[in-house]
Formats: sequence, structure tokens, C-alpha cells
Amino acid sequence: MTRLISAELFKLRKRFMTRVMLFVLVGIMVVIYLLLLAVAKVTIPAHGPSEIGAIQNLLGLPIALPFALSILSSLGSVLAVILIASSVGNEYNWRTIRTMLICSEGRLRLLGAKLISAGIFILMGMVIGLATGFIMSLITTAIGGYAFNFSFATGGYLWDQFLQFWRTFYVLIPYVLLGFLFAIVGRSAMPGIAVGIGVFFLESIVTALMRLAGGWVAEIPNYLLTANVNAITSLANLPQVFRAGMGAGNASSQTPGLLHAYTTLAIYSLVFIVIAFYLFRKRDVTS
Repeated sequence: MTRLISAELFKLRKRFMTRVMLFVLVGIMVVIYLLLLAVAKVTIPAHGPSEIGAIQNLLGLPIALPFALSILSSLGSVLAVILIASSVGNEYNWRTIRTMLICSEGRLRLLGAKLISAGIFILMGMVIGLATGFIMSLITTAIGGYAFNFSFATGGYLWDQFLQFWRTFYVLIPYVLLGFLFAIVGRSAMPGIAVGIGVFFLESIVTALMRLAGGWVAEIPNYLLTANVNAITSLANLPQVFRAGMGAGNASSQTPGLLHAYTTLAIYSLVFIVIAFYLFRKRDVTS
């Protein structure tokens, strides 16, 4: 198993697409901070001082880590789905899946190695994204002329951010496994990417429409992915004006409880991974 994981890590590290996605992650983080700095420096009559103050708070050091994690919970989901779907689906596209199976100890071990190696790269990407957000916060603090005050960095604050990091990783898992499943179902990277990213973006629209419908239909979103992801990411405690837009959740009364959210996402993840492993084990990879 260790040999397979090492081989998958090597392949992911050498692929040009992996580096491109890392550049995209870092680039978008940089652009978001620069745009926020530009907006904070412009007086917009249509907006009150509370909105401008919220933007300035996002540029400040105390909000740097939770804000970066909030971006990762949305942008990271898209990039993680592309990574895992490509890792599995491209083996079919390149017709190397049979060779990989011959060289491995078994189908399930090969699939497990792909999941573990992708998880390692996703965690590494999150760490790089978090570091980029903090560095950009230092830069925007200096450019904006705000105070460098690190008194917020207490043990409790750092522990909260440590927990939020793993919460962010947790909410990525269902989307990653959904892309993983459909890459196997479609024997290609594209179905996994399309379904994983499509569900991520379209479910929020469907959820909003169900909420408006009222009655028992309005309760269905509590058992889908988006509402439960929002319940967990809302613990980042960002300014309210930015929560829904940056993936940090919605603190409305309709948001499921935390236990419900963790359990629901765990069930989805388990179902996706069991079906994926079952199909990969039973189907002829050449059919």
C-alpha cells in the first residue's frame, strides 16, 4: 500500500495540471485581497459605513485566517473535485488503468492509494492557501496603513483556527468523493468534474427555491449537502455581510444543527465511497 501511495504522490507531483491548480488557488487568493483593498479605499455612496468597515475587517490580521479558510471552503471544493476526478478518470482516458491494476496488489488498494494521495495534496493545498491569505493580509495591512497588532493570536484563537481548518477539510470530502464516484461511473475525468462542480453550484439555487416553497419541501435542503456545509463553515464567524457569498454559511434559523450537519455529510461521504469501491471492484475496466 505504501508503494502505491508513493507512486500516486509522484504522479500528482509531476503532473502539470497539479501545478496549474496551485497557481490558480494562490492567484485567486491574491486577487481577492487586492480587490478588497481597492474597494475599502473607495468611498461608495450607495453603501453605508458598516459595509466598508466589514471589508476593512476582512483585510485585518484577526480575520485573515478565518477569511482564507472561508475562501478555501468554496474555491477549494472546485479544485479538489478536479484533482480527484482527474486522478482517477485520466487513467481511463489514457488507457493506463489495466497497467496500473497489473502492477498493484489489488483494485481496492489502488483506489485507496489514489484517495489517500489526493487527500494529502488537498491538505497541502489548503496549507498553502492559508499561508497565502495570511501573507496577503500582512501586505494589505501595510498598504492600507492599518495597525499591526498581534494581540489576537492567543492560544484559544489558534486552537479555533486549527479546528476550523479541519472543519473546512471535512466539508470538502463529500464533493471530492462525489467527483471520485462519477469519474469511476463515467470512466472519465469529465463526468466526475461536471457532477462534482455542478452539484456544488446548482444545489444552492435549488435549496433557495425549496426554502421559498415552504411546507415539507422547505425541509428537504436540511438533508442535502449545501445547508449542512453552511452550518459547519458558519463557525468561522466572519462578518455577516460576507458569510453567504464566501462559503461561510448562513446563520438563519433554517440552518441544521451541527450534529445533524456532521452526521449528514458523513453519511453522504460513506455512501459515495462504498458505491465507488463496489463499482470499481465488480466492473470490467475495459467494458
